[in-house]
Amino acid sequence: MQALDSAQVGVLGYVMRSGHPNVCAVTPYVVDSVPVVTSTLALIDKAAAVHRDPRVVLFAGGVQLSGRAAVAVDMTPAWFDRHLRQQELTKYPPARGILGIPAHRRLFAWYVGRVVMSITPDLVVERPGSDLATITVLDREGVLHVFPTPRPEDLNAPEIELDTSIPDGLAVLLIHEEDTDMNDLRQLTLHGQVATGAFNVERRRGSLQATPQGWRQQLATSRQMARRAATNRARLAGWPTIVG
Repeated sequence: MQALDSAQVGVLGYVMRSGHPNVCAVTPYVVDSVPVVTSTLALIDKAAAVHRDPRVVLFAGGVQLSGRAAVAVDMTPAWFDRHLRQQELTKYPPARGILGIPAHRRLFAWYVGRVVMSITPDLVVERPGSDLATITVLDREGVLHVFPTPRPEDLNAPEIELDTSIPDGLAVLLIHEEDTDMNDLRQLTLHGQVATGAFNVERRRGSLQATPQGWRQQLATSRQMARRAATNRARLAGWPTIVG
């Protein structure tokens, strides 16, 4: 688990309700020797997908872990404080501003409450390379794989050549970028299919354009996250809860 311990960013692949794969940049953690990815209470879509279908793949630090994830919820700060706070402060610099504010457990309850995805890997593979551009494939056997890949020169091309060792299947190409302080997180996903070493693009989502910064934007974002978390609490009410 040393690769995950040292990795600041990784990518998580999962299966959507449609049966197609999706992928996003995440912060990878290790808790009691178990690989873990979390969602705040405000942003639970990926956790909801994993709750429906536990198949996941995590790529971080040049290592791929494929397997299944168990999902559990703690709407209080207890699990976060006990297991994640120090890792979060080290890996995600914006947390220092949030967690340093007096009464942050009340003001930012949407942030310290967490949906936890604990991964049991069936397959661990070393895949040297950067996670800044990756192709995630759901192969014909229903297994998820992540492969580092060179960033395409033309992101608008309808077809992108890949290493021929990448298996055929439904796929997502993810490119993510972050500024030095991790305040501006940008992601572009290209969805399509891999066939005989080529990725055929069917749709695009996201953007690599810089987003507005500053305290006004941060305040507006925090308010938006609090509203989303309030709505999500009803969705999370029937999910497994963290014990201990």
